[in-house]
Amino acid sequence: MNELKRFVNIFFSSYTIASLVVAIFNYSYYANGIGIEWIFQMALLCFVISFLMFITGIISEKISNPIPQWLYILIGIIEVSACVILMGGLWYQWFPMSIKWILEIIVIDLIIYFAVYGITFFQERQFANNINKIIKNRRKNNGKDN
Repeated sequence: MNELKRFVNIFFSSYTIASLVVAIFNYSYYANGIGIEWIFQMALLCFVISFLMFITGIISEKISNPIPQWLYILIGIIEVSACVILMGGLWYQWFPMSIKWILEIIVIDLIIYFAVYGITFFQERQFANNINKIIKNRRKNNGKDN
């Protein structure tokens, strides 16, 4: 259940941050408005990315628990960039498939990835701190505090 909660959190965080970052970076391109089609395309893209990360998390736990953090981040960046280039560039045709655009997209992907990573990191840390407080209080109430 924790993985499902993480999946939903990543989806909503990535959708929100991606929409804001893309709107900021491409304000002049979307000066007439972003449009409802783009909103649904972005939601589908973020869903696919979140789902891939969900599956990758499950597989990585089965193969190697714990997976090294640097490898988890690298795989995540590759998943995000591949999805954005394939879905956004080829399928939705949000940008031309040139080196200039692909490099710009990868930079934007990195910004979004680390922003979402930071959000989930701090939320999971807060969750762990809350659990530790509960454990500490129970030990204290049971007289087992050292």
